[in-house]
Amino acid sequence: MANPVHNCFPQMERKPSTGHVKMKMKTLLVFSLILMSCCPCRTQKKDILLQAPYVESGEDTAETEGGEEERIFHDIWAELRKLRDMSVEQKVELRHLLARVTAAESLVEALQKENRDMEVRMSAAESLAEGLQMESDAQSTELAVAQQMLSTLQQRLTDSERHIEELEKQQEGQKAIVQEVQDTNRVRKLAFSASLLASGEGNTSSEEFVPLIYRNVFTNTGNHYNSNTGYFTAPVRGVYYFRFTGHLADTDRGTRMRIVKNGHAMVFTGDRLTTSADAEDSISNGVVLQLEVGDVVSVQISGDVWDDQYHRTTFSGFLLFPL
Repeated sequence: MANPVHNCFPQMERKPSTGHVKMKMKTLLVFSLILMSCCPCRTQKKDILLQAPYVESGEDTAETEGGEEERIFHDIWAELRKLRDMSVEQKVELRHLLARVTAAESLVEALQKENRDMEVRMSAAESLAEGLQMESDAQSTELAVAQQMLSTLQQRLTDSERHIEELEKQQEGQKAIVQEVQDTNRVRKLAFSASLLASGEGNTSSEEFVPLIYRNVFTNTGNHYNSNTGYFTAPVRGVYYFRFTGHLADTDRGTRMRIVKNGHAMVFTGDRLTTSADAEDSISNGVVLQLEVGDVVSVQISGDVWDDQYHRTTFSGFLLFPL
């Protein structure tokens, strides 16, 4: 392979003169400096230039110039090949750096675009947050107003409930009064009357005082007389009138009758036995009593008393007025 340096400088193949050698040396040094100025500065290049021999004028150096020149050419050529390799490497590295820079620029551009998108989204989010905040403030205001209204309504409801409770108490009192009036009106219509036997005729006898049970009921308004026991029970506190009658017939002994209140005798009546001259006889008595609720009144007999279809033996009573 031909030496490129020789191709660039073909006149150097013949042995030049000393002046020509110096000129060529200077030309090569200038060319080397130009090449090194195009590439990054390295210490080796400076060392080469510093190590280059300086050619003095004179005849005594003519013989050694040829070998020295060849050596310098070889050194320069080696350095130039190194510079070329370095240049190639730097070009490759520059291409890689350029690719990396291009990729980085693309990445930066994508990041900038993403950043712009994020800014737009952030602005939209801030606008939405501001709108939501305004809506929240409005709702908070409405909620405060609603709570105030609710508090007012609760207070009114409490007052209404209290008023309703008072009205209910008044109504209960009025109901109690009405009920009392109704009860009073009802008990004012209180009366009963009954005879001794429901059917047939004959004497009812007893050695001791026992209650008479008047089976045949004429009237029992209020249903306070019990035809199974012969007792009248007072439903209300008040003043009552009671009356009883008794008939004697076909008896060889007399009779005694009395009105009893809670087991205590109130009034009496009686007659002696009948005779052929006095075959029949009648007795009666009555009394006005003040009774409390639950007091019991009855008629008791000791002896004989007659009754038949004419209902001669009776027990009656009624309320005069309540207290």
